[in-house]
Amino acid sequence: MPVILVDSLKDWTKWIELARAWWPFFVYGLAMTHVCMTTACYILIAVAYERYLITVRSYMLKQFQKRRSWWCFACLAIGVLTKGGMLMELDVFPNEDPTCKNTVMEYYVDVTEITKSNWYGSIYKFWFRNIVTVFLPFFLLLLINLGIVLELRSQMKHAFGNRSRRRFSLRMQSRTNVRQATATMLFICVIYLISNVVNVFITAWEFVDLDSLTNRFLEEYMLSADLSSVLVVTACALRLPIYMLCNPELRKAVKKSFTHKSEHQQKMHQTFSLIAKILV
Repeated sequence: MPVILVDSLKDWTKWIELARAWWPFFVYGLAMTHVCMTTACYILIAVAYERYLITVRSYMLKQFQKRRSWWCFACLAIGVLTKGGMLMELDVFPNEDPTCKNTVMEYYVDVTEITKSNWYGSIYKFWFRNIVTVFLPFFLLLLINLGIVLELRSQMKHAFGNRSRRRFSLRMQSRTNVRQATATMLFICVIYLISNVVNVFITAWEFVDLDSLTNRFLEEYMLSADLSSVLVVTACALRLPIYMLCNPELRKAVKKSFTHKSEHQQKMHQTFSLIAKILV
C-alpha cells in the first residue's frame, strides 16, 4: 500500500480532504504494509532453501515442495506475529493547537501507552521484532546462499576430477552456476543489509535515548525514517532485476513473456479489427 506516498502527497498539496479521508486508514495501512514486507522476506528465505535442497539433491525436497502452502502460511504467521502489533502501537490523535484546525496537521500519529511498558516496548518491539525481522532473515539468507555456493563448488571439483569427456559440459555448467549463485548471494545480502541498517540504527537510538531524537535531532530523525522506508522499498524492487542479472534462464523467460504478451495483443487487435469490418 502507498502509505508513505499518500502521506507525503497530502503534506505537499495541503489537501485537507485527502488528509481527512486518509487518517482513519493510516495505521491499518502501515501495519498491513509491514506485515506483507516481513511475509515476503520469509517467503524469499523459503524459496532460497528450496533452491538449496535442489542443489544438494536432498530427499526432503519433495516433502518440502508438497508443503509449500503451509510454508507460505507460516511466513504470513511470522509477519502477523512480528508486525501485527503495530495496530496497537500507533494511533491518530487530534492536534490541540487551534492554528492546525482545518489543515493537514489537525491530526498526528503517535505511539500509544502500550509501547511504554517494558515487556512490550523493550522485549517485544525492540529485541524480538528486530531479531526476527532484521538480523535473522539476513543471516539465514547468507547461510543458505553460502551453502549453495559451497555445494556447487564441490560438484565442480568432482566434475573436474573425472577425466571423462562426457563431464565437460557439466564442468562448464558448474562454473556458470557458481558464478551465478555467488553473485546472487552477494547482491541480495548486501542490498538487504543496506536497506535495513538505517532502520536498526534508528531503532537502537530510540531505545537508548528517544528524547534526543525528538528534541535535538528531530529533522534528522524524520529524514532517517523516510530514508529507511525508501531503502526497503528499493531493495524489494531490485530483487527481480538482480535475479534477472544473475540468471540468464530467468532473463530469457521474462523477455519471452513480454514478447508473447505483445504477440497476444497484436492477435487481439487483428481479431477486433476483423470483427469491426464484418459488422460494418
